Parts: sequence; C-alpha cells; structure tokens
Amino acid sequence: MASAPGQAPSPEVERALGSISTMVLVALIFAILALIGEIVVLGLVGFASAVMSEQGIVSPAASAELGVIGFLSVVFLIIDAVVISRTWKMYSAVKNGDIATLKSLNSLGWAIVALIFSGIIPGVLLLIAHGRIEDLPSPQV
Repeated sequence: MASAPGQAPSPEVERALGSISTMVLVALIFAILALIGEIVVLGLVGFASAVMSEQGIVSPAASAELGVIGFLSVVFLIIDAVVISRTWKMYSAVKNGDIATLKSLNSLGWAIVALIFSGIIPGVLLLIAHGRIEDLPSPQV
C-alpha cells in the first residue's frame, strides 16, 4: 500500500485520500454552518437584550439567562472557529497529498471537541476520518 518517496501514491492510497477528502470537506462545511448558527444566536441575544432595555423590562432572571446564553455562545463560537481552522488545515493537507501533515493533525481529541462544539455531523465525520487516516501508510523519510 505504501509507495516509495518521489513516486505517486498507490491506487489504494489515492482512493483512501479521496474518501478522507470528502469526509473532511463535509465536516468543514457543517462546522461553518454551526459557526453561522452560533453568530445568529449571539445576534438574537443582543436583540433580546436591546428589546428588554428599550421596553424597560427589569428582570434579573431574564438578564441572567441572556447573559449565560450569550457567554456560552461566545465560548462555542471561539472553539468552533478553532475546529474550523484545524479542519481546514486537514483538508489542505489531504488535497495536497501531504500524508505526514494529515497524520500530525489527525487527533481523536479534536474529533470529540468537534462533536461537542461543532455538532454531530462534523464530529462523526472527523471520527470516521480519524480511523481512515490512521490506516494510511506512514510517509517514508
């Protein structure tokens, strides 16, 4: 399955890279959609706060709830942005056929972080891709 340095990868490796590329791309797209959703939620929190302020609604419970939702939205947004950045690097590596970089970026922990903060689809796809990336031959030095 491995190929010598300077030679084109074997057909099995090419097929595996194509499959990994598709999974990582779909994970990236859904992570970006999750980021957009988090931005929308943050905007809605700001809108709700503005409406409460304008209407003179004084409710410590509602203010606390909006504060918690806003804080969690920011946390999810930041972590999702990091997941997107890492997933983009993985996608670039697989498109360039850089197996060494792809293997160095491949992490079960980051797939689980994506599962929690970016959604089920990106997380599951990165978990599946993790196994396939581990099966790729190590690049010859």
